[in-house]
Amino acid sequence: MVTDYVANGSFASLKANVTLYQEPNYAYFVRNTDLKSGTFEVFVDEHSYNFLSKSVLYGGEIIISNVGDVGSVFLCPKLNRPMTLGNNIIMLRPEQDNLRYYLYIWFKWLYGQSLIQGIKGGSAQPKFNKTDFKNLPIYLPPDDLLQRFHQSVQPMFELIAENTEENQRLSALRNTLLPKLMNGEVDVSDIDL
Repeated sequence: MVTDYVANGSFASLKANVTLYQEPNYAYFVRNTDLKSGTFEVFVDEHSYNFLSKSVLYGGEIIISNVGDVGSVFLCPKLNRPMTLGNNIIMLRPEQDNLRYYLYIWFKWLYGQSLIQGIKGGSAQPKFNKTDFKNLPIYLPPDDLLQRFHQSVQPMFELIAENTEENQRLSALRNTLLPKLMNGEVDVSDIDL
């Protein structure tokens, strides 16, 4: 399945039904910049999330920037609240789970990137459309080889996801404790290192 933000309706209906928030709300509005930084700071309310039902994210989808920074490829993380796809990116959700990491690597590296650059257009701002993307030729190995590949790389990607989550928890803890330490609310002079 390949979809994007505008699969949910016309620009007029999106403008009328989608409200973005800079403070926490019902669901994350996942953008290319959020995926790059690892910090998700734009949200939508429940009405907007329900309106954007064709671009709901669950985590693990392949996200590709199709406007501006064309060809940036990410695996969508699993976050602590519902998520929906932001604008200027497309989402690829393979029907077979064992295709996820293969396709992610395919589009992230040389051959897939050259295919994406080949469909890029736009004079002022680089972009490609979803229809051209759907028509890209993708070479798949035989099922048994694909399954062995998936079994080999899946533990690595799971470890990367666990480490990323742990880093985010530690950063949040640091951001909470550091101001308290600086203000003298926390005393660490008794701690043996």
